[in-house]
Order: sequence, then C-alpha cells, then structure tokens
Amino acid sequence: MIFALVTYFLATGWLVSATPESTTAGRWVLAVALAGALFASVLLHELSHALVARARRVEVDEIMLFIFGGVAKLKGEPRDALSDLLIAAAGPLLSVGLGMALLATAQTLPAGAPGTLRVGLSWLGLINVALAVFNMVPGFPLDGGRILRAILWWRFDNYERATIGAARTGKVIAGLLMGVGLFLIAATGNFSWLWEVVIGWFLWSAANHSVRMSRLRGAVEGVTVRDLVTERVPAIRADHDVRVALAQATQMTPTSELAVIERDHTLVGVATMEALEQAARETPGRAARDLAQPASDDQVLSPDAPANQMIAQIARIESGLVLVVENGRLIGTVDPKALLSALQDAELQQRAEQEPPR
Repeated sequence: MIFALVTYFLATGWLVSATPESTTAGRWVLAVALAGALFASVLLHELSHALVARARRVEVDEIMLFIFGGVAKLKGEPRDALSDLLIAAAGPLLSVGLGMALLATAQTLPAGAPGTLRVGLSWLGLINVALAVFNMVPGFPLDGGRILRAILWWRFDNYERATIGAARTGKVIAGLLMGVGLFLIAATGNFSWLWEVVIGWFLWSAANHSVRMSRLRGAVEGVTVRDLVTERVPAIRADHDVRVALAQATQMTPTSELAVIERDHTLVGVATMEALEQAARETPGRAARDLAQPASDDQVLSPDAPANQMIAQIARIESGLVLVVENGRLIGTVDPKALLSALQDAELQQRAEQEPPR
C-alpha cells in the first residue's frame, strides 16, 4: 500500500517537474525503482540498529517497515547507557552516510549519463539525509529520543527515569507537530499539512505508551509473576468437541484467544475465538485440540519469573493471552487489575515523594 502511494506521488508529481524530458512510462519505471530503493534504505537503517544491538548482546525480535520508516524490535533492553546510545545512533549515522554517498555519486556522474539517473540518485540521497534528520528529533521513541534517554540514563543512572524523561520530551514535540499542523490547515486550507498531525499523533501515542510501560516496570520491581497470577483464564478442554467448547467459551469474559488444555490442565496450545466459531459451524464434531496452535515463547511465563520480564513480554506480543505455566500445566494468567493496582500504588508513592514535607 505505502509502496504504491510513494510510486504514485513520484510518478504523477515530483518526477513530472524534475524530469520534463522523460516519457510517462519512463517516469513510472523510475518511480517504482525509487520507491523500492527508499524501502531498501529504510531496511538498511533498521538493520544497522539490529547489528549494533546484537554486537552489544541485545536480541532483536524482528524488523518492521511502516509509513514513517521502520523499527527494529528488541527482545530485551540495552544493558547500559553506552549500548543504548550506540544502538540508537547507528541508524541515523548510516542514513547520513548513505545519503551523502548518493548525493556525491549524483554530482560526479559523467556528462553523458542519463539525467533521470542523476535526478533519482539526488532524490534518494536527500531522502536519506531527511530520514536521519527527522529521526534525530529528540523525542522518544525516535532515534534522537533514544539518544536523549541514553544521555539521561548516564547522567542519573536510572533507566526508568531516563525513559520517562525522554518520552515526555517526545510528547512535547508531538504536541507541537499536531498544533502546527492544525494551525496551518486552518490558516491555508491545505489539507496536505494533515501529515504533520498524523505524525504528531503517532509520536504522542508511542511516547505515552513508553511512559506507561516504564512506570509499570518500576511498579512491579521485586514482584514475581506468581504474585499477579489469577486462575480466571479463558480456557477450553482439548477433549471437548468444538460445539461444546464454544458454549463453554461464550460464558467467559469476551476474548479473541483461548487456551486449550487437557483434563489435568496440561497446556496443549491456544486457539482463536474466530477459528472456534467457524469450526462449530462447519465441523461441530471436531475436537477442540485440533484447533490448538503452539503458544509463542512470549506468551508463556513461569510463575517464578520476575514481573519485569512479564511486562517486556506483554509489550512484545501486544495482544493475545499471557499464560502462566508450571511444569507444563496451565496455572493461570496475569490479572490486568493487579497490574493496574500496582501502577496506581507506584504513582501515589511517587506523588508522595515529590510533595514537600509539611
């Protein structure tokens, strides 16, 4: 989708004025090539983060590309402020280096080189430099915000405090972006400024999420998963047919995913509510265990694991069940109310510490 949009705007917009001598077909071919090169540049940007992270002994879960660039999702947190700084700085440094190399190549092409080649290299070089500049804005979770976090971490020797400080800066920058974008839309009537509003909202949401997760990690310091577990887990019996399992599931709290267990509570896997409903319509005699898919590593927790590990895993899976398993048997899930209570207690304690003594 994004690839198609970039291609369309290049072929029908910028390339029309930048390469007036080219044909319509030629502009579309060049637009496709530039869009592909842009995504390759973003991938290289994120790969640089991932390679430095691995060199600093931080596991990388996956690399995702999206409308504003990409993100290398880390499985763990950096071990120290220096690692955080190096991982964050790797992407912008690569983008600047790549951009400058492309611009230099465009300027040194021989006189007989096609004009479209020079135009394409120049555009790609400028875009890479712009990508680096945008990512260096000191607002978390942009690379600049992560660099700011690393500096605050080094200064205060407190990872949670540094994350919250960088995220708050990110919210200020996001608010400014949204405010300026809305003002320009109202003043000019040009809705192209809506991009600033969308980017600002994206940054605000990401920064807000980072603040909540950081506070939650602090709130559960010293707590184990066993302290937060509840037996009220949405589970269906593996030996029941799907029609009976569906009737069982509809009596539970609405959920998109269900644990599938044996009679002795041994975990078989997980099944989606959608798959269960479809099977109940099409093959009602089918056993529920046939729908079970293996639970991901991030979904399964030991009751003796520190709660901070649980927070990190919840952040990675984003949705779905978190299953607490001991010796292969499902003993429960994490109670969101317990997490919320821990967070509220931490916030009350933080406010009490900040109030001046009377």
